[in-house]
Amino acid sequence: MKPIAKKKSCFAKLILLVSIVILALSLIPNIFANYWFTDILANFKFQYIIIAILLLVLVLVFIQKKIWSLTLLIPSIIFNAYYILPYYLPSPQVSIVKPEQLKVTSINLLSSNSEINLVEKYIKSENPEVLILLEFTPQWQLNLQSTLAEYPYKKLVPRTDNFGIALISKKPITAEVQDLISTGKPSIIAEVQVNQKKIDIIATHPFPPLGKLAFEARNKQMNYLIKNRSAFSDRLLILGDFNNSSFSNHFQQLIKEDLKDSRLGFGLLPTWPANFSILQTTLDHCLVSKNITVINRSIGNNIGSDHLPISIEIEF
Repeated sequence: MKPIAKKKSCFAKLILLVSIVILALSLIPNIFANYWFTDILANFKFQYIIIAILLLVLVLVFIQKKIWSLTLLIPSIIFNAYYILPYYLPSPQVSIVKPEQLKVTSINLLSSNSEINLVEKYIKSENPEVLILLEFTPQWQLNLQSTLAEYPYKKLVPRTDNFGIALISKKPITAEVQDLISTGKPSIIAEVQVNQKKIDIIATHPFPPLGKLAFEARNKQMNYLIKNRSAFSDRLLILGDFNNSSFSNHFQQLIKEDLKDSRLGFGLLPTWPANFSILQTTLDHCLVSKNITVINRSIGNNIGSDHLPISIEIEF
């Protein structure tokens, strides 16, 4: 075999091998969703579809015998697009008479983050009526004293681990701390009064699914929200670092009934890891009940955390 022909043959085999890997990585996390490691692989569907599209271009341009690669790449693209495209399509809007509006911001601070000025700058620029803070430590409580003072209503649960949490509001709230599934990790459930109307907000931060027990605990916390939906108001927001991407079967269970992903119509808006945009995925969420309209959803710049902050404007 001539050197050029041999190189082309090796290139074609490499393309075929990578195509097989991409199809496997696309399908396995959703077929075998009950294993913690395969569930983590579901986080990167956007990366898989980009790689599959690039491979498809290479096959069409450079490979003579295309059938096997096309047979692998086209299903990969279609399968991943099923999860990704809805976020870029226009989201149907509910007609609301005399709407009440509310802006909510959620920040995973990162307990070891020292970029106090960046955090304060983002909060001031967004100026939300309700602010949720995750990985809220006693040191962060001290660092953000001036910011916290601007919000008259507070529920603060500082902790020395990564599961401290705070919900502060410019609107009147009734809030309580709950350990949803008896893991010793707090969530905050608040009723927020907007003029004469009320809306429930749940701020939560499940375990990262690194290992079987943590994976099961995270799923149990998600399932709690599904099973106990009727215990909360018809108008409901659930925010936090879910440690679960939009593409996981376990996340998809959350949005089967009354709740919808606030990203719909605004794009994926990935938030983690903040410093590696090529690997970013959707771990920080805001779910809203279907009688709530999302006016705007955005992510902030890097504030020193491993997560990017999110802000959501709603009307109801």
